[in-house]
Amino acid sequence: MPEKKITCIVCPMGCEATVIVQGNEILKAEGLECERGKEYVAREIKAPMRDFFTVVQVRRARAAVCPVRSTKPIPRDKLAECSRELADVVLVAPIKAGDVIARDILGLGVDIVATMNMERVAEEERSRR
Repeated sequence: MPEKKITCIVCPMGCEATVIVQGNEILKAEGLECERGKEYVAREIKAPMRDFFTVVQVRRARAAVCPVRSTKPIPRDKLAECSRELADVVLVAPIKAGDVIARDILGLGVDIVATMNMERVAEEERSRR
């Protein structure tokens, strides 16, 4: 049976779980100290999710990119596709933290939002840097 090592990230203890899986089923899990850890490992085996962070291009701001993130975790196997979806997005300042950049990305029910305020600046001010 395949054995996987998973470090639980639910709490600061960082339990190192040894998990024996068959397909998507957990046959045995050792090394976890709490129920929350067991739930985390089960989710990680069956449907791993990740918070998504990246940057998108921005015009008329001091910086050339604006940091963005997902409002909820997304399936791990969709991370690259989300990045490709946002690769051609070009924002124009001003932008406020929390502004929705992409609504319901990939039909996942998750929005992508700006995480930083970006003020508009004149083109000549940006080019002086």
